Amino acid sequence: MSISPPDATLESVATAHLAAHSPEQIDAFLRCTSIELLRQSFRAAGIAGSFDDDAAVLEAYLTRDECKAFSGNALFDEAWYRVRYPDIAASVRSGGPPGLAHFVRYGLGESRWPNESMELAAKLRRHPGPAVAALDAERYLRLNAGARAFLEAFPVLTALEHYNRYGRMQHFALEVPSDVPALDARRAIVTLMESEFDPVYYRRTYLANTGPNAPDPFRHYLTIGIEREYSPNAWFSEDWYRAYYADVRAAIPGEVLCGFHHYLVRGRAEQRMPRFDLAAALEGRLPGVTAPVLVPRTEHLRNRLFGNGVRAFRLPAEEARRTIWFLLPTLNPDIAFGGYRAAYELICALRAAAYDVAIYCTEDAAPNKGYFLWRERSPKLHAAFEEVTVLARQQDDQVGIGPRDRIIVYTVWDLHCGAAFARWTDFGRPFLLAQEYEPVFFDNSSSKVLCREAYSVPHYPIINSAPLRDYFRENRIGIFAGDGPCDEFEHYGIFEHRINQLPRQTIESMRARRQKTLALYARPEVHASRNLFELTLLALRNLCAAGAFGDEWSFIGLGALSDVPPVDLGGGHRLILRQRTTEEEYRELLESLDIGISMMYAPHPGVVALEFATTGALVVTNVYENRSAGDLRRLSANIVPCEASLRDLERAIVAAVELTGDHAARERNAYRPVLRTWDEIFSRDFVERTLRLDA
Repeated sequence: MSISPPDATLESVATAHLAAHSPEQIDAFLRCTSIELLRQSFRAAGIAGSFDDDAAVLEAYLTRDECKAFSGNALFDEAWYRVRYPDIAASVRSGGPPGLAHFVRYGLGESRWPNESMELAAKLRRHPGPAVAALDAERYLRLNAGARAFLEAFPVLTALEHYNRYGRMQHFALEVPSDVPALDARRAIVTLMESEFDPVYYRRTYLANTGPNAPDPFRHYLTIGIEREYSPNAWFSEDWYRAYYADVRAAIPGEVLCGFHHYLVRGRAEQRMPRFDLAAALEGRLPGVTAPVLVPRTEHLRNRLFGNGVRAFRLPAEEARRTIWFLLPTLNPDIAFGGYRAAYELICALRAAAYDVAIYCTEDAAPNKGYFLWRERSPKLHAAFEEVTVLARQQDDQVGIGPRDRIIVYTVWDLHCGAAFARWTDFGRPFLLAQEYEPVFFDNSSSKVLCREAYSVPHYPIINSAPLRDYFRENRIGIFAGDGPCDEFEHYGIFEHRINQLPRQTIESMRARRQKTLALYARPEVHASRNLFELTLLALRNLCAAGAFGDEWSFIGLGALSDVPPVDLGGGHRLILRQRTTEEEYRELLESLDIGISMMYAPHPGVVALEFATTGALVVTNVYENRSAGDLRRLSANIVPCEASLRDLERAIVAAVELTGDHAARERNAYRPVLRTWDEIFSRDFVERTLRLDA
């Protein structure tokens, strides 16, 4: 697979990967493809990669199997299209482009359906309208919202082409029935209804007398059937239409005679449904609820569990220097939070000890060491990474493993791949940089089940903090699942994450200012749900509305990955959300902190809460299975623990507000961590004992 150069354009990427397309067909494909929709889909699914550049998004969409599973057009259902048209599914499986490329090039001309709803709507109407040689495009689009939406999504068709290929199948209107002169309105309505009335269906369904003296079906319908909510044909359900559309029900009798009348003069043009269909009915009320998102997610999960397919090879002992391999999902400096920071510092420690280090990115198709070093300005990091080899997943055939190598994986998902690499080493197992119990990132889903199951892959964990070690032990996770002994260094390693000592406030500095600041560790992204952003926001809104904060309070949120507008808290207060800051900016923002809130609904100890506490601020954070209220208070009396509940969080915040005026206690109780540098944490002795490098 080729990787687009930095100056690649959408046209050059499409041309490179759609070789069978003409320039005109490539232009049509790009006009029908929403890069922003793809970018949002990739990020929502947690697919690794640098997708800020449009060309990179398109490159991933056209080359990566997990990315091809998504749709680049709001009206195109990629998963359904492959199921509906098996020839397309086979083509994609064999390495062909996603279904959308086929639809734009061939499907539109073959009148294939882009989604199930459109095909279903056509089936319900049974008989297509007549093809036409010409139409009033402006009137057609004005009458049919569905046609407008389709041509906005696929601007490569004309209104006439749309009607003849799709619109007539769905009985889109070409004329306005209400154009009939007012005096003839009733007659026009009856004539219109009769034109689509099915006397055979009506007689068979509602009329017991079918002999020579049987009533005329349409006359019976007008005089009796409408009142009894009888349906005029098999494709329109009168009672359902009235029940589902409350505005129609309210207009009968009066503005309209019945649901069928409404559908013919207005409902069809408004893309209303003529009869019950579960998926369509649900989508009408809860858009997106029927989307089969778990189908493409299955492919994503399969790609994460790819250990058996790696092509790494064993190096002969005489050719192999010892290399420490790090399996990282990505080398993206823009998401380098605490966990990645520990991994980078471990790499620095190994390089300082003159060990060869290589990074293999398991999800990032185009890891960019140059950009990483541009964002990471630390001279120490630059010096360490200068000689570090970086490979993408697609380059696994370049991974030669020597018997004395060591394999370190960053996430439990990659234990499968790490085990495949480690089988060539004398140690035989990968090391897991265990910094969280990772199933907490997922709801009760297949992702959670598979993530939990991954801990059963034999490995040696390097655990971030004693509390997390205790959680693993109490819950019998990984190496602690058995009944045998588990000793430090023999069966696992453990380290304590570095805590930044932020500027400590004095009694005088706290007294001198009138303005008060509350800082929230604000992670509004879905992958950071364990930080309970919504819960904290609800608590602050409730308290602001109740008058718990005066005019002297300001509110800032730290840690967002994008530029988020201020959030109204009520009572004249706003939460100003700040994007990730540099360490210098972070320290400056917290120089005058009165209250910090950092929630962590997970066994991870929560570094940010402890850093907030070093300033002399009151800090609200929640307890968890492996950290009790007593544990937190023993670290610092400035910590105000709470349960992970809305009511208790509100209580804790109110308690913190009341304590802010006791400046002497705040200064006295400021958290004083054991100040250790990363060089001390990952000392040469620790690294060599933990990774068994003395062998």
